[in-house]
Amino acid sequence: MKTFATLVLTLGLVVGSMASEKSLMEIASIEQEGQRFTLRLAAAIGPLTVSIYDPNGKLIAKDRYQVDCPLTIPYNLTEVPEGTYDVEIKTGEESVRYGVASKKPAPRRPMAYARILDEKTFSLKMLGVEKPGTRITIYDQNHKRIASDTIEETGGFSKKYHLKFMKVEDIYLRVQDANGRASYLYLD
Repeated sequence: MKTFATLVLTLGLVVGSMASEKSLMEIASIEQEGQRFTLRLAAAIGPLTVSIYDPNGKLIAKDRYQVDCPLTIPYNLTEVPEGTYDVEIKTGEESVRYGVASKKPAPRRPMAYARILDEKTFSLKMLGVEKPGTRITIYDQNHKRIASDTIEETGGFSKKYHLKFMKVEDIYLRVQDANGRASYLYLD
């Protein structure tokens, strides 16, 4: 019985202490989307430390994991300033560093849609208006301003425009929200 217990204990130690034959660089990968990234570990590697350093090299986060099977760990950088952050993944034997960029998304243009109703009339719809003061400017093909309008609504609006002396095909629109973001609409 002692022999059997010793054999089981020895096999348990051998199997438990087996390290992955792949290097940490082959096992770990980072996938970034916007200001979020995902650390993917493809195999069991035992105890693991993930450290995140800011652009100045200062430690801002440190997490420890016991990786006994393939693992996916999500991280979110939306609360940190823009810059390139270093993600260090460290096991007992090796260490790997990845660079992860945190940048704020570009401001979106206003969501505006125009639909021709007849040869002298069109409908304009706008969505996602945050502040009142949306400015609509109508130009002809020679880039001369024909008319302008200011809408003092939030959320969204729909408005019909009728042209007396021009056809809808001969104009284009500039829609600018109160934040200064502009979008151009061509009516064909």
